[in-house]
Amino acid sequence: MLSKDTKILTLNKYFLPYDIYERHKVVGGLIKNAETVVDIGGELNLLSQFCQPTKLIVANLTSGDVIIEKNNLPFGKNTFDVVTSIDVLEHIPKAKRKEFINHLIKIAKKRVILSFPIGTSKHISYEKKIQKFLEEREIDVKYIKEHIAYGLPTALDVNNYFEDFKVRIFYSGNIIINEFLFRIFIFDPKIKYVRKIVYFLKLFFNFVTNPIFYSLLTYKNYSDWVNRAYVIIEIDQK
Repeated sequence: MLSKDTKILTLNKYFLPYDIYERHKVVGGLIKNAETVVDIGGELNLLSQFCQPTKLIVANLTSGDVIIEKNNLPFGKNTFDVVTSIDVLEHIPKAKRKEFINHLIKIAKKRVILSFPIGTSKHISYEKKIQKFLEEREIDVKYIKEHIAYGLPTALDVNNYFEDFKVRIFYSGNIIINEFLFRIFIFDPKIKYVRKIVYFLKLFFNFVTNPIFYSLLTYKNYSDWVNRAYVIIEIDQK
């Protein structure tokens, strides 16, 4: 459950980096106004920009409305209509992922929505290449290290994790575009005034391109080139 850069957290949704914009827009679009929501592992001021439920609680290890201690979710059975988990599953050791999913299902009344990077062969190869690129430049990106250390959920993993549930699964993204956007994201000149100019150029770029990329890259079928999976688990109340 990663903390994001505080500058990102305070940005208006239209200026967010595409990867963050997309996953919160997709998940937010699956939430109805009359529902109560808990975002497990989320950050304040992100999902709330993309939906207007009756109540939205953010629970995280280090920040949020509720602090999670010792990885125990402090909520009872059927506490919220919707439970979301956005880019958390890949930061949990493989042996504990199914247990985590079961905990999410326990506290949900209607549905659980998860998003996570999908471990296609292209995606795994891309992240190893990017990690080598970052190490050569002494740049530390914690979430990529954890992706490699824990392993991204593969299509086979997804089948195993969710085979006992009624689910809807779709995918998004393109690894080539993902790499292009990541290299833009990490570009950070050291000269003060140049850095400020680049920062605002990035915001303008996000504002212009996010809707375009979203229309082209979301709600895809599985292929070796997709970047992200979305899983919606419908809770059977019978």
